[in-house]
Amino acid sequence: MKNSGERLAVVALLSGLERELSYSIPAPLEGAIRVGSIVKVPLRNTSAQGIVMDIRPRRADETFRVKPVISLVQPQRALTEDLIKLSHWIRDYYGCGLQSVFESMIPSVVRSGRAAPSAKEVSLLRFPDESELSAMRRRAPRQHEIVQSFIKHPDPALKAELSKTFGASAVDSLIEKGILSEGSRGIKKSAYDDDIAGAEIVSAQDHELNAEQSSAFKDICALLEKREFASHLLYGVTGSGKTEIYIQAMRRVLNGGGSCIFLVPEIALTPQTVGRLRSRLGNCGTKLVVWHSNLSDGERLEAWRELAKGEARVVVGARSCIFAPLENLRLIIVDEEHDSAYKQDSNPRYNARDVAVMRANFADGVCVLGSATPSLETLFNTKNGKYSISKITKRIDGCRLPTVLIADMKRERAGSVISRMLHDKIGERLERGEQTILFLNRRGYAKVYECPDCAHVEECPHCSISLTWHKSSGRMKCHVCGHEARAPLLCPKCASEAAKWRGAGTQKIEEIISKAFPHARIGRMDADSMRRRDDYRKTLGDFRMGKLDILIGTQMIAKGLDFPRVTLVGIIDADISLHMPDFRAAERTYQLIVQVAGRAGRGEGLGEVVVQTRRPEEAPIQYAKSDDMEGFLEEELAHRAEYHYPPSRRIIRHLFKSRSQEKLSFYAENFAKLAEEKLSCLCEIRGPAPEPIEKVEDHYRWQIWYFCKNVKKVVSILSALRREFAFDEDVLDVLDVDPS
Repeated sequence: MKNSGERLAVVALLSGLERELSYSIPAPLEGAIRVGSIVKVPLRNTSAQGIVMDIRPRRADETFRVKPVISLVQPQRALTEDLIKLSHWIRDYYGCGLQSVFESMIPSVVRSGRAAPSAKEVSLLRFPDESELSAMRRRAPRQHEIVQSFIKHPDPALKAELSKTFGASAVDSLIEKGILSEGSRGIKKSAYDDDIAGAEIVSAQDHELNAEQSSAFKDICALLEKREFASHLLYGVTGSGKTEIYIQAMRRVLNGGGSCIFLVPEIALTPQTVGRLRSRLGNCGTKLVVWHSNLSDGERLEAWRELAKGEARVVVGARSCIFAPLENLRLIIVDEEHDSAYKQDSNPRYNARDVAVMRANFADGVCVLGSATPSLETLFNTKNGKYSISKITKRIDGCRLPTVLIADMKRERAGSVISRMLHDKIGERLERGEQTILFLNRRGYAKVYECPDCAHVEECPHCSISLTWHKSSGRMKCHVCGHEARAPLLCPKCASEAAKWRGAGTQKIEEIISKAFPHARIGRMDADSMRRRDDYRKTLGDFRMGKLDILIGTQMIAKGLDFPRVTLVGIIDADISLHMPDFRAAERTYQLIVQVAGRAGRGEGLGEVVVQTRRPEEAPIQYAKSDDMEGFLEEELAHRAEYHYPPSRRIIRHLFKSRSQEKLSFYAENFAKLAEEKLSCLCEIRGPAPEPIEKVEDHYRWQIWYFCKNVKKVVSILSALRREFAFDEDVLDVLDVDPS
């Protein structure tokens, strides 16, 4: 052994190798490499990247040759100690590989080792003497103007800007003469720091907390002062001022030197949240950065660097924001904690809400879950003592909750999409200069093309789902795989002229409302209209500033947004979520109605909500109408218990997929038999059976459901069975723990 004092870096490779390897730390990198650093290391005859999981002294009995680390990929470490612990928990709980966890935690632009963007700048190196200045004035007036500009403003200037103003040759000549010096400086690309930001600032003023808010704030502060892990549910009606409590709790943490994460379920909510927090936390001595999938690589890298260096101690964003490399993490806020958008639909299939709770656990921090309609799982955790709870039952400033009105669409004229009640109330708002939100969770123009003569339905050739018509482009689109085709004029099967498009989407609602109210200023927010990266921000900013009268949209406008001028909300089809083949259908429907309704009546005007449905007698609709959350919970929990669904038990969904139906059914059925042998004492197994949408992107899909109490134990056994089971190469499988 060459060096008994040698230190080794234990590295988990990002190459799919599910074991850790040890490498020596070369002298130039001593002190620079830390636990959580990304490093480049030799692997066989090539090199690979990895994460340093531990640094330890070399033992006396380790006499073998150890290869050295090649280089450090980023000067800042990518993972804090709590993130490393969290990565192992995600691997074990969700049954995925550690490599996929790291790839979710660390952005690809960071893993690439890309340097921060920079630009050339010039500064005044020396003052020309009088004779030089005189000569410049006569022979090179542009050079003279540049020198005069530096005399007035001596700070360095970007070379590109100077060249654009005075000419590149004049700038280069002054550099050659030694009058100007050339260097470079980093370019900061901060998200949401632009011309649109002005429409997103809500208020820089503190608001005095009412009695219920004060009580909830004190509850959270008491948990923060203990300096230990806690999860707390802030259960407050829509418009009750939960955000004000978040802000004041964050300020307390920041003033104490701690860091905060603020999670929102939708990118559309980020601009409003960022505007509020920047206006209120600007005096806390730290920056706030934005984190979500719509950022450019430059913005993402800059945000990551500021967080990793400690220059920013607040991060706001969607799901992946939970992996921000913050030190001294004291508070995590999960707003709208019930929202299914927190569930990742690709590997690793984590729920950011649950991951937030576990990260707070590993960081000895506090996780605050906020909602007006908490999930049954979260409420179950408050009842069994895992989470503490604060309740806010009233809106701030004496505002009343909106009145919910039911429009029974069975009583409307056949084919009507907008009820007479909703039509009249939209007209009233336009006359009074008030705003309206219309919600429909279906984009496109029409849902299905169906022939009454031969019963033909236009379906995607790659998925077992009907195609949606997008009238603006004249094409049919699959909202699962993206397949497109030209819309037919006659039935493709029998050439009947009777074939028609049925079911309305947001495009059709926009057309109907535009014809009914031709002078109304209308905006639409859905995946089709929000194509450019700042479209969300511009549309919401226009609506906030009163440039739009009516906003039509899908789920991205259904929660969290606060527009004081909105006094009417219309839910175009409340039955969509009720028809879903999902044990959470009733819960989702109730939450959706309450959340969308909560956008109305947040200012001085009284709010009204029109819920259009063909099933007005359904429990979620009636409980939402009467604002009876407790009644709904009691009935829904009893229904879940009867069939042993969560929250009394957990669910693991085992998805199998293949291009071959025969292979798929064979392997799924045989794995189910094996699982029954090994797991029957730990869980109830249902299936295998085809998925509700059996074919997606030319792959058929079957599933097995495992109902259990101990998820980690069942996942551990399933992972071992999956490694041992001889799957055909054409059959893929994946575990989905706590599916949404």
